[in-house]
Amino acid sequence: MSKRRKSAPTRRESGRLKGPAPVLRPSTTKDRSPSKAALFRRRRSIQRTVAGALGAVALVTAISLTFLHTSSSAQYRTTTEGWRLPRLGASGEVSLASFKGHLVIVNFFASWCTVCAGELPVFTADAVALRGKVDVIEVNALETGNGLSFAQQYQLASHVSAVASDVGGGQGDGLYQALGGTGSMPMTAFYDARGHLITTHAGGFDSATLASTIRQIYGVTLPS
Repeated sequence: MSKRRKSAPTRRESGRLKGPAPVLRPSTTKDRSPSKAALFRRRRSIQRTVAGALGAVALVTAISLTFLHTSSSAQYRTTTEGWRLPRLGASGEVSLASFKGHLVIVNFFASWCTVCAGELPVFTADAVALRGKVDVIEVNALETGNGLSFAQQYQLASHVSAVASDVGGGQGDGLYQALGGTGSMPMTAFYDARGHLITTHAGGFDSATLASTIRQIYGVTLPS
């Protein structure tokens, strides 16, 4: 009996694949990192975005402050014969109309004005002497310092009829400008009992010149 010839085992039967081993090739994919140019462009874009945001915030803030300033001063007027101003350092307002039937002197002052410092004691003394005949109103204008502290130093509120703060204009000087003020201090305006402007005076007063001016304009003599 002839022996059967065994065939060679197949790849499946051997449990392993024969033939040449696969060749492992290095990956051709590169690890790409951002270039310096790309980083620069990205940084510039971020900077522009931040700058734009800050600019928008600044614009909104400026508009808000302008609106608040306009809203707060809208109730006041600085026309020469119809003015209405806020009280200095207190609530309420001071208006020319509220003194109708009274002779009125409006004296402008500022804390930086050395001439004002010299004449304010004259106005406070005369305001007391003229009580019931002429009302003296002090108005803080063109202020760059502390007008309230300056007014308190001379005890204006307890001597004169009212102390007000000018509004509008370029530097809190709307009424001052309307009356012809050109930047120097002090300045004084004289009104009749109907609220009509009689005249203005630029410069300071001493006791004698103020008494003489009041006598000439109003016919009122200050007690000696």
